[in-house]
Amino acid sequence: MKKDKRIKELDAWLENNSDDDFLTSKPSIRHEIEQGNFDYDFEKILMIDNNHGVFEFKRNGVQDYVLNKLKKTNESSIINTVDLHGETVKDAFRILDNFFADSYKNNIEYIKIICGKGINSKDKIPKIKITTQAYIKGSPIVNAACTSKDREGGVGVIKVKLKN
Repeated sequence: MKKDKRIKELDAWLENNSDDDFLTSKPSIRHEIEQGNFDYDFEKILMIDNNHGVFEFKRNGVQDYVLNKLKKTNESSIINTVDLHGETVKDAFRILDNFFADSYKNNIEYIKIICGKGINSKDKIPKIKITTQAYIKGSPIVNAACTSKDREGGVGVIKVKLKN
């Protein structure tokens, strides 16, 4: 191929794209999280996740060592924390959305969510814990998540590894 010869497809593609398409900044989390996926109806949330005990989640394509490293991470080393005790399901979604968006925007790698074990919940069903787990499974910015060790809060605390 000659030095000055241009590829027609490349020229056409470049003409159809603006300078904004080539910026390397992170996309907004609010565009990545599809709000339509989440409904505040707890029966629909239960279909996503109904686990009351130990929780482990790893996104497809994420290597096992990422989840294993998260399990070994000491909870006290995770500074960014949100406490959802006493919140409603609807408020928990709003708080989680803001917390995840802020953490991702500020390049925070590990976060901790205190959702409680549901001991004082009506019907002994931990609605906030289940809601949090469903939110984590639906979030495109989560690589892995797991409950803490018993001495660090057990099933009432969830540690999360966000994408970089």
